[in-house]
Amino acid sequence: MAEISTPSEQRLNLCNGCKEVDAALDLYYEHHRNGASDDWQKLKYTLGTLDELSHTCACCLDIAASLPAFNHAYSPVNKFRLVIDDTDIMLKYKVPRNMRGDLETDYLFLLPTEPKSETLEHATPFDPAYFDLKLVRRWVERCETLHGEACCPAKKVPLPGLDSILLIDVVDWCVVSAPPEARYVALSYCWGQTAAVRALKHNISVLKTPGAISPCTTSFKIPPTIADAMTFTTEIGERYLWVDSLCIIQDDYNTKQLHLDNMAFIYANSYFTLVAAEGPNADHGLRGVGESKRDLPIHKIRLPSGSLVLNKPRAGFRLDSIWNSRGWTLQESLFSRRLILFDGFVSWVCCEGEWSEDTDRELDLQGSSSFLLTDRVGLYGRLPLWPDLRVWGSLVSQFNKRDLTFDKDVIDAFAGIETAGRPSFPGGFLLGMPQFFFDIAMLWQPERRLIRRINGGSNHLPSWSWVGWKGEIETQLWGASSDLPYNERYPLPEIIIEPLVQWKALESPEYPEQHAIPNSYAAHRSKAVPYAGWTEHQNNRATHYTHDKVPDQYFRYPVPLLEDSHTPSPAKHLCFLSLTAMRSCFKIGGILEDRFAEKGRFGPDPFTFNVSILDAANRAVGALRLNLEDVNEAPIGEECELITISAGTARIGEGQHSYLWKRDEWALKQWHNAVSQGILIEEGSEEEGSGGGEWEDAKEDETYNFFNVFWIERSGGTCYRKALGRIIKGAWVCNELTDIVLG
Repeated sequence: MAEISTPSEQRLNLCNGCKEVDAALDLYYEHHRNGASDDWQKLKYTLGTLDELSHTCACCLDIAASLPAFNHAYSPVNKFRLVIDDTDIMLKYKVPRNMRGDLETDYLFLLPTEPKSETLEHATPFDPAYFDLKLVRRWVERCETLHGEACCPAKKVPLPGLDSILLIDVVDWCVVSAPPEARYVALSYCWGQTAAVRALKHNISVLKTPGAISPCTTSFKIPPTIADAMTFTTEIGERYLWVDSLCIIQDDYNTKQLHLDNMAFIYANSYFTLVAAEGPNADHGLRGVGESKRDLPIHKIRLPSGSLVLNKPRAGFRLDSIWNSRGWTLQESLFSRRLILFDGFVSWVCCEGEWSEDTDRELDLQGSSSFLLTDRVGLYGRLPLWPDLRVWGSLVSQFNKRDLTFDKDVIDAFAGIETAGRPSFPGGFLLGMPQFFFDIAMLWQPERRLIRRINGGSNHLPSWSWVGWKGEIETQLWGASSDLPYNERYPLPEIIIEPLVQWKALESPEYPEQHAIPNSYAAHRSKAVPYAGWTEHQNNRATHYTHDKVPDQYFRYPVPLLEDSHTPSPAKHLCFLSLTAMRSCFKIGGILEDRFAEKGRFGPDPFTFNVSILDAANRAVGALRLNLEDVNEAPIGEECELITISAGTARIGEGQHSYLWKRDEWALKQWHNAVSQGILIEEGSEEEGSGGGEWEDAKEDETYNFFNVFWIERSGGTCYRKALGRIIKGAWVCNELTDIVLG
């Protein structure tokens, strides 16, 4: 084990600044021992730049030697600062605000090398070369004792269509068939471009032969990550390991699709999931296990009050890991109930807690109401029972900015998440879009510039669905426009979307067979006939409903809850849409400033932006969000062909989603006034944009009516989505209907 304490600290030579820090730490530890940590006032000590640190002070020399532990390089202006907060000691390599760029953090924690009080975390000894596998058993036992059913439920999730699964038997060193309820460890890792053995029709019988994939085999090339995972499983006393490349027959496309559809459940059912978060591919190995040594640096700062060890903030997943950037791994991390993460250090993450090998920290998540999807595991047990577009939008947004080696894999990489969400959404999904709220699902926008995914294989990746685009998308209007959840503070819905078209899905423009998309949210809202289990509640402002299964959740209208999970979604080859819509031509106007106000909150990276829509009289009648970040590329003055896809009504007073209007084009009060008075603002007039700060004076019941529109471009008789926007309903004077096929 590495030594992390030094007995000679009392004889250290310190500069005056470090003496002051040392005295403060003595006082800090005494506060905690006396139970007075709540009274502690944060202290900050600026120690200077790297060049300003003392060359004779032992503490300054240790701080200078810690520079490689930070994620940013040396700069002559960055200053070291030590902060003593009520529960944490931090060392910062302070980067000036205007130089931060995309830097996530500029600090590390400092942990005492020995216990100072029961309320303070301290470092624990670890081997910098090898991980102590006995910790795994302690973590498992602690989780099962403290967390019970929350992390290890007795009942497994059914795997529709799969009567058995393949597993790696690390006793007989071969692939075996097992019932889905068998206990196994699952591996989550990055395949990369590694050339390695895969289960195929022609070799599966050989892989099932005892000894076929033993550590000493020469018949097959087992990549280091999988070999180390097999060693890990053996050493902790488990028998079975699930690895996708060896437990799915890769060229048996029928059973492969069943596994892809059930992928989230396969990870949800695992005893725990072993995560290889380091390295770009399967050749990297699990450093610290088997033959894969690691070399973990130990940065210690010596003081008379006791040594401190640098400790990186690692709550959950490392955001900068390649594993955490891959599309396939999102469902693996979210639906597993317990993870053991190898990302240099080894840590445990489960539904109720987080632990790490290098600290005694026991982060307790019990009772947490957080629904930050990327921060929690065990998602299957926490998915809402109703069609919650806010949650679905969060999942889609997280997935779509991740990387895929092949664009054509986007549907398969998301298939497990769709299967998990399908019981809550009547009708399931069409290419990631909920059929029940299809009109509203069309209202996604580019947050930053999107890249068109290249069509591959037999599937066309359509422009109308987010699956056809890679990058950050905004789905805030999904939650805001879905008026299903009832809020007591805001009993009246702020945005109501109404259908205008009948959506039909088809395989190709030449193929006559069509699938009618239910899009039934409006029908349920208008009928409001309670199903079994629903109760109607009335007050002087609005009617709402509750269901026996979720009595604490209020709804504006009843919907089917938890449909049969075997209800199939439409086939994924139905990539084109047929509709009859109103069309008209307008012109692109000036750039609206509303989106640029967001940069102060979300960093320097460029946003896409909105432009106004002009009618034939050069009057601003709406806005479009362009898939552009450079305002110099805006096609100002260009004609645009618009089609209406849905109608909407919005209240512009204060409300649950008022932040959307504050930053959007409709925040201009005079636009609302123009609608109510039958007056439209001319582009470039003094009134345009002058009332952006006055919108809060609008009364709560003031509304405006609009159409949601697509700007389309045509190619070979098929139309494609170019942009989404809104236009004032009163400004749409052409009711010409046209048949459209959207690709």
